[in-house]
Amino acid sequence: MSEEKKETQKIDFSNLSRLQLMEADACTRCGECVKWCPVYVFDKKEDITPRGKLRKLRKIINAQNSLLLKIFKPGSFLAKLFCPQPVSDAYIRNFARDLYECSTCRQCHFVCPSNIDTVELYEAIRRSIINAGYGPLDTQLGLVTSTKSYDNPWQQPRSHRAKWTRTAKKPGGSTRSRSC
Repeated sequence: MSEEKKETQKIDFSNLSRLQLMEADACTRCGECVKWCPVYVFDKKEDITPRGKLRKLRKIINAQNSLLLKIFKPGSFLAKLFCPQPVSDAYIRNFARDLYECSTCRQCHFVCPSNIDTVELYEAIRRSIINAGYGPLDTQLGLVTSTKSYDNPWQQPRSHRAKWTRTAKKPGGSTRSRSC
């Protein structure tokens, strides 16, 4: 089954607080966050900016929870005319990938005229995304497996945790010289 034809899972955003839902809608798209985003400096894609992520989030929420979807029969002519268009599985997967491109530095929060707490909002959205089956991302699977197997992300048993200190204690084991 191709990625485009997978059935889109409905995302339960009930773990978002009322304040977070208001924050998701409060973005004025002024672009102040874009000027300060360290991730955007290296990858100039609009979808990874806070305003891009919030735009996609609103589209997903509207497509899945529109009041008009309760009035008009899905797939009917009137639904196609008045209801928000459904989002594809690929769209949500791209949103999840973009959501994890945030370094959570909070710079956008500090410069946002609407004072949107993006880090807390993103963490709540990430929980919803994972609960809906859109995570962890492929790039995170090794970390998840290692943490479950070894209780750490380094893929080493717990007993090896302090192994590096043995090398550092040996005479000449440290590459750093200490001078006061």
